Amino acid sequence: MKIMSSRERMLAVLKGEKPDYTPCSIYFNTALRIDGYDLKNPEDRIKCYLDMGTDPVIDVFLPDVKPYENVGIKVWTEDIEGEKYPVIFKEYTTPEGILRQGIYRTPDWPFGEDIPFPGNDHCASNNYEPLLKSPEDVAAFKYLWAKPEDDEIESHNGSINGLLKLSDKYDVITRATVGQGLAVLMSLMGAENFVLFAVDHPEAFKELAAFEHSMTIERMKIADYYGIDLFKRFGGYEQTNFFSPAIFKSVVVPLASREVIEARKLGKPMYYRVVTGMKPLLEDIAAIGFDCVEGFEPELSNCSNSDIRTALSDSSVIWTGVSSPVCLNAKDDAMTRKAVRDAMETFEDTDFILGVTNSIRQHFNWNNTLAMVDEWKKYVRI
Repeated sequence: MKIMSSRERMLAVLKGEKPDYTPCSIYFNTALRIDGYDLKNPEDRIKCYLDMGTDPVIDVFLPDVKPYENVGIKVWTEDIEGEKYPVIFKEYTTPEGILRQGIYRTPDWPFGEDIPFPGNDHCASNNYEPLLKSPEDVAAFKYLWAKPEDDEIESHNGSINGLLKLSDKYDVITRATVGQGLAVLMSLMGAENFVLFAVDHPEAFKELAAFEHSMTIERMKIADYYGIDLFKRFGGYEQTNFFSPAIFKSVVVPLASREVIEARKLGKPMYYRVVTGMKPLLEDIAAIGFDCVEGFEPELSNCSNSDIRTALSDSSVIWTGVSSPVCLNAKDDAMTRKAVRDAMETFEDTDFILGVTNSIRQHFNWNNTLAMVDEWKKYVRI
C-alpha cells in the first residue's frame, strides 16, 4: 500500500476504508507552550503535529451567531451585596418578551464586559441568572439566533481562507463544530438550572433542543459550502452525568440521528464527542450511526476500552485510547505506554484512531506525550 498523506489517512479511516496505518491524532490546549513552535500560529501548530509524526486536524470556525435585527441588547455590570464577584448582565428585548442572563465576572473571565451568545463553559460554570427560566422564554429565545445571510457566509469565507490554504499546503483535514447539542442550553442556564428545566418542563426542553438541532443543520450546510472535511457534533453534556438514559433516548437520539442523515447527504463524515457518563448509553449512541465517536475517558469513568469496542466498533470509527488527565499527567511514562499498548491491542482489526480524551495541558508531563507517540510508532512501525 502506498504511503498516504495525513488527509488521505484520516479520511480513509473515517469513511471505513483501510489506511496505510492506524492514525494518531491528538490535540493541544491553547495555553500549551512547546519549545521551537508558536502554537498560536496555525502553521506552526500544524508543523508541530507533523514533526511528531501525528495527524493534525485544522479547526475552522463558522460565522458567529447573531440575533435578529429587531432585538434590542443592553449590557451592564453590577456589584451585588453578598456576592464575591461583580455580575455582568445581558438583556435581550424581543417581540416575544425580554430575556436576561447574569454571569459572574471572575478573574479568569475572558470576554471583558460582555457575555457571548450562546456561550461556553465559562458561562455555564459562572452562572448567576439563567437566560431561560420558564417555558414562556422559548419563543423569545428563537429571536436570538438568526440564520446567517448569504453575504455574511461569503464574507466569512475570506477570513478562513488562510486556514483552507494551509490544509491544502500540508494535505491535512479540516474540521468544523457544526453542533453543540444540549451544551448550548447549559451555557445559557448553568448546570443546575439546565437539568431542572429538563425535568420540570420536558416539552419546552425538547422544543429548545429541536431549535438548536435546526441551527446545526444550517451550520452543516455552511461547513459544506466552505469545503470542510469533517463535521464535529459535541455531546459532552448530554450523557448520564446530567440526564437519565430516558432523556437521552427521547431528546438526543432522534435529533442526532437526523443530523447524521443530513451529513451523509452532504457526503461528509460526522463524529460525536463525549467524555464520561456514556456507559448506559453505548447502545443508543451506536444506534444513532455516527461515522466516528471520539473522546471516551477510559480511566475516569466506568467504561473501559473493551466496553466501547463491544458496543461501537461494528457501527463507528473509534477515536480515543489514552486518558489525558490520568496518563499524560503521571509522574513517569509507564502508565502512558501501557495505555497505548492496551488501546492498540483492544481496537486491533477495527476502524480506529489513537487519540487522547482531552486536550494536552501545560501542567502535564510533556515526556509522557512524547512517550505516547513513541509507543504508537512501535505498533505501526514508522
